[in-house]
Amino acid sequence: MTNLRFLSLKGCNQLRTLTLDSSSTSSSSPLGTLQHLEFLDLGGVSLDTIPNDVGLSKSKLRYLDLSCPTVTSLSSLFFRDISNLRELFFLRCTSLKILPPSFANLSNLETFSLSKSQLMFLPTETFQHMPKLCDLTLINNHLLRALPELAGHACLKSFTLSGSPITHLSLHTCRSLETVCFYDLEELEELDLSATAIKEFPISISELYRLKRLHLLALPQLRRIPWHELKHIPEVLNLDQCDIPEVLNLDQCELAESRIHLTDSRLFSSFGDEALEKFVEEGGPLHSFHISISSCNKGNEIKNKDIGFIYQFHHKKPSCYKNIPLIASTFDHQFVQSPHFNRHVEISSPERYPTGLEGIFKVTESLSVWDDAFVSSLTDLHYEFRELKECRLRRCHHMDSIFKANRTYQGNKLQIIWAFDLQKMTKILKIQPDYFGHEFAALKHVHLEKCPRLESIFPGDMVLSSLETLTVLHCDNLRSIFYYYEVEDENQYPRLHTMQLHELPKLLHLCKKQSVPLQMKKWKKLHFRGCWNLQWLPLLVGARSEKVEVDGEMRQCKKLRAGMPKNQISCYYFKSPPPLASFREHVKNKIFLKY
Repeated sequence: MTNLRFLSLKGCNQLRTLTLDSSSTSSSSPLGTLQHLEFLDLGGVSLDTIPNDVGLSKSKLRYLDLSCPTVTSLSSLFFRDISNLRELFFLRCTSLKILPPSFANLSNLETFSLSKSQLMFLPTETFQHMPKLCDLTLINNHLLRALPELAGHACLKSFTLSGSPITHLSLHTCRSLETVCFYDLEELEELDLSATAIKEFPISISELYRLKRLHLLALPQLRRIPWHELKHIPEVLNLDQCDIPEVLNLDQCELAESRIHLTDSRLFSSFGDEALEKFVEEGGPLHSFHISISSCNKGNEIKNKDIGFIYQFHHKKPSCYKNIPLIASTFDHQFVQSPHFNRHVEISSPERYPTGLEGIFKVTESLSVWDDAFVSSLTDLHYEFRELKECRLRRCHHMDSIFKANRTYQGNKLQIIWAFDLQKMTKILKIQPDYFGHEFAALKHVHLEKCPRLESIFPGDMVLSSLETLTVLHCDNLRSIFYYYEVEDENQYPRLHTMQLHELPKLLHLCKKQSVPLQMKKWKKLHFRGCWNLQWLPLLVGARSEKVEVDGEMRQCKKLRAGMPKNQISCYYFKSPPPLASFREHVKNKIFLKY
């Protein structure tokens, strides 16, 4: 039968020899003459040995199943003449201890399965010589402690690994890899699936309880993370959807916290209370994290199709006064996470409205939003930031206020507000009269810069008991700091010690009513430049340990001093400014504000 193409001996578990004569010592067999054979299945056959000529001159063989539980080894040249093989199976080969070096010659192999063997290793560089390998399955090979290099394999689409004592595994840059399955890997500590084609977070990874570091970088096709189904995530989760041009060195990714960079915030839609309890609270693996939502596009253009908004960014630094050290200069324009806060969320140049983050916002301590054309208020993102301590905003040109009237969120833990270049914002807090009282009690630092439509900052009836510094720069339309409500407590700002007001040409007063008395016992410094319409300073009452140092243009200082009640002169010390501070006193200002 020299023209035979298909031969299956599957399940012939009593067949023990393929030689011509059972009593012969010859290693030849009838299979050696079947040179046209394309399909050979010896699965379950109880062969003592597999003759050497089974693979001899089999250039047309495409499918081979050698799942023989009694076979211990193969001849060294067994795979030499079957280089066109497409599928190879070693299933339940409980006696197999070694594969011959010729195994690496299977350059056209597409599917390889190995299970329940006693192999301790595979031939070196095996998979590098199999460029067409698509499906790789290694199950319950309990002695297999390491694999040949798999990183960078171009065609691998499916990979299954279980029951092996492997500690580190890298499938980095296997760009066709779509499906992975891992289980019973009790010693695996580090896994790298970066730059693959995975579309859904593999649930099987959540059962690897010894896994400490998981790298999922450059996954642009990732579309779903079933947080509610995950049982466990590693201590360090390094997840990034955007592509990376250089090969990642795992030694450089030893992070102390989880870093997650996504282009689609909807991947957090299933992150609910159950996930918060398992992964964040009580010292979970996400007790400390850095989550970034941004586009992979490196350009400086953002678009909002819903409102027909397109904005091109022009990165230009605003002018400043070199002779005055700004208190808020420690708040860099570029987001820098504070070491005091462990849970950070960063939204930068998103491609759509950032929905799905409601669950993670419940435990967010630091929030940064910049280059955004969708968010009109942080309150719209989430109605309850119960742990938020810091918010930084930059170039959010659709934002008209930072917070809106909301009885659920009262800003009880918010410490820092930093806003730069918010072209549309008119108020920080958009509220109704008599709405706020002792809210925002923890607020310490406020920095506002380049907000041309900002009209006022705080309602007059807010008791900012922790406010320490206030910096307002280049806000051309600002008219008052504390606006229109009656002050109910003269000790509303007990810790405020520094105010910096620069280039506020329409500012009339710090507090709208001149007759309102304020204690402000720790107020020490007032720096102002370009506040040509400022009419009066607050009326201070109560005992003071030192005077308030006022540093401004000479002409403006004389004007404020002349209009001050005599009993208030002793509360202020007008510092002589440097000559450069008054060079614009005689310049006529013309302001054009377009709404």
